[in-house]
Amino acid sequence: MKRSLLTLGVVAGVFLFLTPGLSAAPFYQGKTLRVTVGHSAGGGFDLWARLVARHIGKHIPGNPDVIVDNITGAGGLIHVTQLFGSTKPDGLTIGHFNGAFLLSALFGQPGYTFDGQKFIYLGAVNKENPVYIMSKKSGITSVERWRAAPLPAKVGGFVPGNSVDNCHHVMKEVLGFPIRDIMGYKGNADILIAMDSGELSGGAIAWDTLKANRTRQIEAGDNVTVVQCTRKPLKELPKVPRMIDQAQSAEQQKLVEMAINIPNEFSKPWVVTPGTPKERVDILRRALQELAQDKEFLAEVDKMKFTFDPMTGDELTTAVMNALMVDAATKAKLKEILFKEEGK
Repeated sequence: MKRSLLTLGVVAGVFLFLTPGLSAAPFYQGKTLRVTVGHSAGGGFDLWARLVARHIGKHIPGNPDVIVDNITGAGGLIHVTQLFGSTKPDGLTIGHFNGAFLLSALFGQPGYTFDGQKFIYLGAVNKENPVYIMSKKSGITSVERWRAAPLPAKVGGFVPGNSVDNCHHVMKEVLGFPIRDIMGYKGNADILIAMDSGELSGGAIAWDTLKANRTRQIEAGDNVTVVQCTRKPLKELPKVPRMIDQAQSAEQQKLVEMAINIPNEFSKPWVVTPGTPKERVDILRRALQELAQDKEFLAEVDKMKFTFDPMTGDELTTAVMNALMVDAATKAKLKEILFKEEGK
């Protein structure tokens, strides 16, 4: 009997030695997963990053602690550049940034030193869905009033190539609206504060951010939504015109589609650094997807009045790769529009 038990123990030990996945602790056990975001606290990207961070850890084997790190500067460009070039590819850092940068990097602009085709895409939980919101005291209470305004509307921006600034440039350079892009803000929350003080007329703000922070002002009529920068009308804004509705030619429609509507599909990606081991990528992708069945997460989404609109890692990768295949003529035109300096 003793000899039999000894034999069984040796066999079991060899089996566990040959199958380390059964004996070793999960990689993420006892570790901290960092979620980095390129905008200041209180804005749409930050709110979503913190929402996901509160729930994703329980879907990762080993249940790591999850923290959010705001890396602000240059409208989020510093964050995405750092994520691509100097973040260790160990699966312990997830980046959440403005997907419009991926299209902008295609144009070879100074400062855009990352390659959107090399990021590893985990998926998405929503889209940016920018909406132009204006203060009532600016006098711009409809798209018609805006087009006829005697002076340019001062709107808040971040840096050329950001989705917000792309909206501003297309409204001005393609559709002919009187608009002045005031860049340098750290996040949507800062733009909203500047709008309240009269420093700005308004801005193109993510609809989820507005639902979280501006419901009272919108219902009171102090803030007015005048244009939505989306392919399809948002369900809460059926009467607010879309940007593409303002196009007056087929060429203008194409430029709005390429610069605004298509990038919105991958506007809020979750990624890891190129070179991250596949098994860790698979774990993080699965964890992000499992949020769709997480009742506590979904209840918090509803409480915050957010829109849950997920994409898998494969779907997001396909969307990005297809968008980056732009013909030379359209690429040159978009570069001229999106990176034109103010006043020129």
